[in-house]
Amino acid sequence: MASFSEQLARWLLTLRFEDLPEDVVESTKLRVLDTIGLALGSSVLDYGRAVREAALEMGGVGGTAHVLGFGDMVAPMLAALVNGALAEGFLYDDTHNETMINVSAPIVATALAIGEHVHASGADVLTAIAAGNEVTCRIGCAAPGAFHRGGFHPTGIVGTLGATFVACRLLGLDMDRTRHAIGIAGSQAAGINESWVDGTWTQLMHPGWAAHGGIAAALLGKNGFTGPATVLEGRHGVFHSHVQDPGYPFDFERMVAKLGRDWESRYISFKPYPCAHVLHAYVDALLHLIQHEGLKPDKVKQITCPVAEYMIPLVCEPQHEKLAPQTYIQARGSLQYVLAEALHFGKVDFRSFNTRNISNTDILGLAQKIAYVIDPDAPGSWQYRGWVVVETTDGKTLERVEEHNRGSPENPLSVSDLAVKFQENCSLALPNKVDAIIDAVIALDQLPTIAELIDHAVRVDAVRKVLG
Repeated sequence: MASFSEQLARWLLTLRFEDLPEDVVESTKLRVLDTIGLALGSSVLDYGRAVREAALEMGGVGGTAHVLGFGDMVAPMLAALVNGALAEGFLYDDTHNETMINVSAPIVATALAIGEHVHASGADVLTAIAAGNEVTCRIGCAAPGAFHRGGFHPTGIVGTLGATFVACRLLGLDMDRTRHAIGIAGSQAAGINESWVDGTWTQLMHPGWAAHGGIAAALLGKNGFTGPATVLEGRHGVFHSHVQDPGYPFDFERMVAKLGRDWESRYISFKPYPCAHVLHAYVDALLHLIQHEGLKPDKVKQITCPVAEYMIPLVCEPQHEKLAPQTYIQARGSLQYVLAEALHFGKVDFRSFNTRNISNTDILGLAQKIAYVIDPDAPGSWQYRGWVVVETTDGKTLERVEEHNRGSPENPLSVSDLAVKFQENCSLALPNKVDAIIDAVIALDQLPTIAELIDHAVRVDAVRKVLG
């Protein structure tokens, strides 16, 4: 019987653009647009400059793939490293709810880099991304939430495997070499969450490193290097080695059940706010009370949030880190701080959670008024429910429940919402290219080469400066 990596590879390598459902095509285009916008926005940050400069030292200039925003031409592995890392710079990239994987950042970064390298058409790149997103979600579904409980960031692990499938398809690898490449990718897959402790940048690199590792694995497989076919389900494979829970009920069949008929990637949520995804419904619940009930910061005695137990180590504890975050990364992953800033400003947008705000004593004071309790009836991670109960200083109780996070299939963002999000992010780096990039993404399946999109997403002046 074929291994699970072989079954996934056989489907992905034979998938045609014509096989994609219309809604998957349109959603994939929006994910490309969203990812490019996020990468461009992050390119203006110190974080973005650091990862770009490191990549230039790794391989210099003169490769076959662009670094988004900056415009440098480097080796595809390095372009994918930078672009994938940039896409997570604001913690604003999409998430598959159940598995909590940031799916599109590593997949789009890989597809753009390899697609440009091989002069792939827009339709070829779009098909590879749609397939890569699907495979990534399905691999994660074998053990949803289990990587996080062990201290791992599943984007870095599962994203590497998905990126490898994408790179193999666009490089034109056959079934045998793809099988070996996926086996190799298991030893490339990595990503721990220790950076949560001090708010440093490491987790943000994981989508880029996943894309880098996926391309490395594909190139090794292309050139005859070998890897195990049972890299997923094997006794020393990715799941058994990373999930330190004897007897965990892995559901490997979910990776391949009704593959190509039921699209798991339909359950990837877009983000309306640049913070941890499980917090979004809480933000919406609190903003509703502010906008419709007239809630003011000075009227709050206490806010209590019933939360799912699995969320507590992610966004509620340790409390000293969550109540007084030291960096904007920590701030974006704190229930207490995120709600405090939403209450203070009455909004959350791409300007939120900056260095100035996290030292604001008024916001930090509000964070001290926000508590959480375990919600024994909370849904699992497939549904991010938000629930806030506010006690006011005049003795009133205000309450709001948001059953589904905005951006999920049950509570979707509109195309206009996503266009505004893209414009805000893109304008930080390339304000004059907003319309051109949107038009190119809309016509992605008609573009003769993916370069026609990428050329709009770089600063030509940056290329000239680097080349002297």
